[in-house]
Amino acid sequence: MSEKSSVEKADIATVESGPKQEVVVPQSGPERDAIVKRLKRKLDLRLVPYLALLYLFNALDRGNIGNARLAGIEEGTHLKGNQFYNALSFFYFGYTISQIPNMFIMKKVTPSVLVGITMVLWGVCSTAMAGAKNYSGLVAARFFMGVFEAGVGPAAPIILSFFYLRHELAWRTALFYGSSTFAGAFGGLIAYGVSMNLAHEKLAPWQLLFIIEGIPTIFLGIITVFLLPNAPETLERWFVTPEEKQVAIERSRSGHNTDTTTLDKRQLLASIKDYKNIFTCLIYIGLNIPLASYTSFLPTIVSLMGYKHAKAQLMTVPPYACAIVCVFAVCWNSDRTRQRGLHVAGSALVACIGYILLISSGNVKANYTGACFVAMGLYPIIPLMLSWVANNNVGHTKRAVSVAMLNTFGQCFATVGTQIYKSPTAPRFFMGYGVCLAFTVVMIVFSLGLTVFLKRENDRRDAKYGAPKPLTSEEQQEAINNGIYDDHPSFRYFI
Repeated sequence: MSEKSSVEKADIATVESGPKQEVVVPQSGPERDAIVKRLKRKLDLRLVPYLALLYLFNALDRGNIGNARLAGIEEGTHLKGNQFYNALSFFYFGYTISQIPNMFIMKKVTPSVLVGITMVLWGVCSTAMAGAKNYSGLVAARFFMGVFEAGVGPAAPIILSFFYLRHELAWRTALFYGSSTFAGAFGGLIAYGVSMNLAHEKLAPWQLLFIIEGIPTIFLGIITVFLLPNAPETLERWFVTPEEKQVAIERSRSGHNTDTTTLDKRQLLASIKDYKNIFTCLIYIGLNIPLASYTSFLPTIVSLMGYKHAKAQLMTVPPYACAIVCVFAVCWNSDRTRQRGLHVAGSALVACIGYILLISSGNVKANYTGACFVAMGLYPIIPLMLSWVANNNVGHTKRAVSVAMLNTFGQCFATVGTQIYKSPTAPRFFMGYGVCLAFTVVMIVFSLGLTVFLKRENDRRDAKYGAPKPLTSEEQQEAINNGIYDDHPSFRYFI
């Protein structure tokens, strides 16, 4: 190493990238800022949109059964009574039981392999729904689709946390999960196009819908195995310069991504016993019950407005369009202010207004407005909660299990959401709206409560240890090896 680099070693990081080569990057100053800016731009143009595309197909395949209902799936599969809602529930049974196992598998294989293979398999299940002849066939396809769809949803926030700092995460997670609201709008447009422009002698519109949306998922899954980045250390030379790659590695380490263990049982137990995760699971339960039921009552409201068939598909688009705007705006502001809990509570309050409109008014247009408010309030909470959990858990296993726990408990109770809108209670659905309103209030209470607890803990650490000091990667790994995790004196929670 030259004398100059030895003199500047306080400001320069030198890392081996090969047997004899070294990559030297500034630790501060305009040059460092320029490298970070280029790196984030490249990640924002490749990683985030690609994950969003994956989740778009995830949400399309999961939610297209609502559009298929308007296209005649109940008649085509001879469903009776509440069998349609039961079929919805079986998806969440499969989704729930495979959450934590998928996170363990991701520790054994690369994220790209897990996401790609599960994507191929759920695409097969989605396409196979076109061949369902009865209730049993539909339930089987929905169950296994839930098993395989659990690969991409929980994995994406973990992947993003490898590449972005804590205060950059909510906005990127919003771009990822915002695609699910695009799917609601896009799915309605696809269904409209199928109903208006496609006709087949042997296939009904609902069957064509499953085929058109399922087959592209299979091909995208195959591509994902080779194209999805796994970690900063594996970024390709054609994508980033050596300096950008080194900065990406350093940023990842500063975000508490130094854990080298494949599977740490102590972290598993720590995530289960962590009171923060109990709070976040309760909030997510409060979210998933109304969220899972949303696709159940929206088609009913649309049909009561007098729209049928293709036009009914088109009228499901505006509520999701409203939700998209709120998802991006709320999560951008959450990152800007570094506040999570207040934004969760505020979004839940918007959903409460929507449910009050739905309960109090028998006017169909007021109900449609209420449905828009519900979507605007519920959908931003998804990326907020996932980034909040990823922000406040140190250690790969602890973070992965905490995200999986969040989804597991949430999806367990999502089955409740699919059962509270019984056909005999249509069109007012007092029981369904009342249950959803109660759980949105639960979200407000627990999100504000967790915010207060985390702020008090941060204040306690500030008073006892002073201002937090950045840890080296060696100090971070030592803390993880000693089982300290996010209880370290230098760690501060996102509130």
